Amino acid sequence: MAWGKVTMRTRLGLFSLASLALVVALAPAARVLACCPAFPPGPDTRVKIAEQELLVAWSAATKTEHFVRRASFASEEAGFGFLVPTPTEPQLAEVGAGVFDRLREEIRPRVVRKTRNRYVPGSLILMPLTAGRKSARPLGMAEFADATPAAAVDVLQQTRVAGYDAAVLRADDAAALARWLEDNGYDARPELRAWVEPYVQAKWIVTAFKFAGEKGRVGTGSLRMSFQTDRPLFPYRTPTDQRGGGNTLRVFYVGDGRASGGLGEGGAKPWAGQVKYATNAPQRPLADLLGDAVPTADLAADAWLTAFEDETWPGGEEDLWFSTDPKGAELIPTIVVWDDVDVMIPVEPFGVLGVVGVLLFVHRRRRAKA
Repeated sequence: MAWGKVTMRTRLGLFSLASLALVVALAPAARVLACCPAFPPGPDTRVKIAEQELLVAWSAATKTEHFVRRASFASEEAGFGFLVPTPTEPQLAEVGAGVFDRLREEIRPRVVRKTRNRYVPGSLILMPLTAGRKSARPLGMAEFADATPAAAVDVLQQTRVAGYDAAVLRADDAAALARWLEDNGYDARPELRAWVEPYVQAKWIVTAFKFAGEKGRVGTGSLRMSFQTDRPLFPYRTPTDQRGGGNTLRVFYVGDGRASGGLGEGGAKPWAGQVKYATNAPQRPLADLLGDAVPTADLAADAWLTAFEDETWPGGEEDLWFSTDPKGAELIPTIVVWDDVDVMIPVEPFGVLGVVGVLLFVHRRRRAKA
């Protein structure tokens, strides 16, 4: 297949789903030192993630996962390639990038205003000048993601979508897959081969993407991969030469309960991602929030939206698996703003009592001397 040219508009507007597990270079000698991006040869070349968000939506009824990713990169080179492993063959589709803007707006802390009395001394005479004064005080925030295939490699799909040239691959042998990648301009370095080996052994599908952009900050966009899986997942594991942390990964999960994540077989190992938001009653209907990112047929009426943040990405040694709890506790980030209402305590009665007290004291002293 000839990898065609991509327009500037597409390059900057539609760069989206990069595997959080791996990116490989468009030239054989390149070294990859950061998660997802890759680059042509050059000992000092670097591609780094500037920010990244992903959406995972899973339908328990159809066993279908929709995986949507948006990321932006700081790049010294214009060419990128990357791989995405999935348990079964994915279907690719372009979706509107606005879904992540809407989701970020939804999980912003909600402002709750409350009123409380503040008792202050005052004068009945001056009362009209001081009564009803208010002051708003923020009180803090609650707790709050077409070359001929080499032997043993089947090309299941070749397509162009959302500014990418994509090839969906099934391989019986990791070495054969590496040869296919090298023949098609990817960097099949040793770390890549070690990374892909478990996926090939498990009979997973690997989708290879190519994107051609401009040097500097490469644009954002959104691309959906939909595939069958008995349990929702995210290919969190990264090659050894791409680990090191330093970025924030934000994950939005849509499913039949409050979500939690775990690493490794069965998701038994703890994951560093922290829940920042969870509810089945968002302020805006979930279907409106997601738009075309998730087909309506795969969206339950009482679906939950859970948002995670992981400050340790990239650094995964195992993949991330999700589970849900329909009876989980709701978590809505909230800022409480208190409106203090001044309630005056008149000083005049205390003055009168003081005068009466003095008069009584003087009267008793006089009687005692008489």
